[in-house]
This record gives sequence, C-alpha cells and structure tokens, in this order.
Amino acid sequence: MENNFKKEDQQKQISIKGMHCKSCVDLIENKLKTLKGIKEVKVNFIQERAFIRFNPAKISLDIIVGKIKEMGYKPSLEDKMNESPQKEKIIRIRLEKPSFLTVLIGIILILTFINIGYTFSLRNKLSVLAGGTILESGSQSPGVLKEVESNQPSQQKSLPNEPSQQPSKIEVSVDDDPVRGSENAPVTIIEFSEYQCPFCERFFRQTLPQIEENYIKTGKVKYVFRDFPLGFHQNAQKAAEASECADEQGKFWEYHDKLFENQNALEVSSLKQYANDLGLNEVEFNNCLDSGEMASEVEKDFTDGSQYGVSGTPAFFINGIELVGAQPYNAFEQIIEQELNKEK
Repeated sequence: MENNFKKEDQQKQISIKGMHCKSCVDLIENKLKTLKGIKEVKVNFIQERAFIRFNPAKISLDIIVGKIKEMGYKPSLEDKMNESPQKEKIIRIRLEKPSFLTVLIGIILILTFINIGYTFSLRNKLSVLAGGTILESGSQSPGVLKEVESNQPSQQKSLPNEPSQQPSKIEVSVDDDPVRGSENAPVTIIEFSEYQCPFCERFFRQTLPQIEENYIKTGKVKYVFRDFPLGFHQNAQKAAEASECADEQGKFWEYHDKLFENQNALEVSSLKQYANDLGLNEVEFNNCLDSGEMASEVEKDFTDGSQYGVSGTPAFFINGIELVGAQPYNAFEQIIEQELNKEK
C-alpha cells in the first residue's frame, strides 16, 4: 500500500454495518490494502466506520464501496469528513446524573454493610468461648470493660525452700447485701455477679454447691452476693432489682436460686411469676419492682465493684484476694485453705 500523501489524494469516511469484532477489521483492512490506488485504511469496528485515503485517478469510491459489500458488510458514505487520520479518536462516555432512587439504594447498602460489621463485632463479644468470661460495658460505668478469660492461673503453692508469694488483698465491703453462712466465718467470699451472665450461672451450678457443702455449711466461709448487672444484658438490671425486692420479704436466696435456674426467662412477667411461685406478697413485690425503688441499691453495688477494679462477671474476692471468672472448685479451695491456715 502506498503511504506517501499527495494533493490529488482524497480522504473519505465510510460507515460500515455488520462488523462484530477485530477479525472484521483485519479482513476489511487487508482486502482494501490490496487494491491499487488505496493509500491508507483505518477501520474501527466499535464506531462502525472506516477512514480511507485513496487516489481517485486510480480507483473510484464506488469500487471501494463495492469491495466492502462483496465481503458481506453494509457500507455507506458519510457526508462530512470530521476526523483527522493522524489523530487517535477519543471516545467519551457521558455519565447521567444519578437518580434519587440510585442514591437511596446506595445509602441503604452502605448502612447495611455498617450494620453487618457491627453485628459481627457484637456476636464475637457474645461468643461463649471455652473457659472464657463475657465482660461487657455497663451503662452504669464510664469505664471500658474488656473480655478476660476465666482460666486465669490460680494462686500457686510455693515450692519447698522458695519464699512464699503473698497475693495482694483489697478491702472489699459486704455492704448490707445478703449473706449465706455464718456471720463469724473466718473466710468471706464476695461475688460480684448478675443473673443473665452464662458464666455466673456456671459457677452457681458447678462450683458453689461444693463450696457450700465443704465450707459454708461447716461455718468456715460466709458467701456474699453483690449485684453487677452488665449494661449489655437487657434483663440483668431488672433481675437484680427483683432479687432485692425478694430480699425485702426475706427470700433473697430462694429467689437468687430461682433466677439462675431459669436464666433464659428473665423478662419482667417471669420475674413476677417466680415471686408468686415462692409465696411472696404479690402486691408488695410488684410495686417494688415496677417502681424501680431498688435501682439505687443495685447501682451502689455496681459502683462499689467498679471502684474495686471489677471489670466483668463473675468476679470474686476471697478475704480480699481477687479471683476472676467461672473458676473450678480447686481454685477456690486453694485460697480458702490458705486463709484458714492463717487462722491456726
């Protein structure tokens, strides 16, 4: 194909219908380039047009169009030659302004993803890990509570010839909270707990019965329960208030046990039903619970616990020695025995 540009050369654009891919471009260009008088051929199948420069003295435009028809395409001449063969064509895509519906759908999708992320994070916090303790931020405390595993190493016995490491103690008040066991017992266990916490329920079922049998009933330990309802557990606050209302009628421990035995049903209607089951005065109990008069008592326990460094449930202080989580019986036994030996 001749490439030199001469004054007598003509330039034309031909619209070509029926092109589907790059192979069509190659076919048309290769065929036309073989014709005498064709100087330059550029075909664009996307725009369905061909730029052709030729010498009209050697080949007519009709012949060129005819050749394209012979190849099975539908050529037609364009009236205006508005493109320079020396420049690349720029295809501009005009984006319409987004509609209100498009914007609304976009906002909904963004909010959905945010909600999924939050739900996933929340579910991780609620996951009951083997040997773990759920510690959630409470609405009553300005601090941030964190997750702590309950398989915290218990106090280790000193090896022979090793100096004994005495654990630090915290002076923890029993306040005016219910006591199980002898008031004169040499060892005091204070638990900060709540009724919706699964690990508190585990302690109640698995560990407390052994402590009660071996130490509380024998007069060696007195056990004190203080409220520490986690803000995340929606029924924990009212359950704590209900137990305080039961205490007003002298049946705290019966009600305490009833709540842990029915931990999956702690809505207000159930709380009232348990009071009725235990023979409490229905009118007095319901008025106490509905009025919220025990909220301040629960709040005081929570505030005290936070000041002692409690960051979740269950948390124990055995003669001031802190033990965190639903620990096995032997963890309590070791500290209790250590404290009892000091009394000898």
